[in-house]
Amino acid sequence: MNNRNVADKLRKTDIVLKLKPIDGSPRSVIGITDRSLFTGANNLHAIMNTETCLWRLAYDNGTLPTGLRGHTFTGFHPLMKHVREYFKKRNVEISEVID
Repeated sequence: MNNRNVADKLRKTDIVLKLKPIDGSPRSVIGITDRSLFTGANNLHAIMNTETCLWRLAYDNGTLPTGLRGHTFTGFHPLMKHVREYFKKRNVEISEVID
């Protein structure tokens, strides 16, 4: 296996998650989902700490909602599962993962 194949398989440490509403508009029981997440004015990032290899979430601008704030994940897949479940309850889905 050469170095190029290894490098192609490595994930970046800052991955952008693009969101879009399912069937019209987002909903929330506890608060309003930031609509700038759908226009590209604000993005959700999955960020890996290179020292601990733990993943966390962050917005370009603003504070994460309580359901996303303060969590760390041991891998990218558990993070994605949590994000999908969180946003599914709000009628929002991940439309694109930019690695």
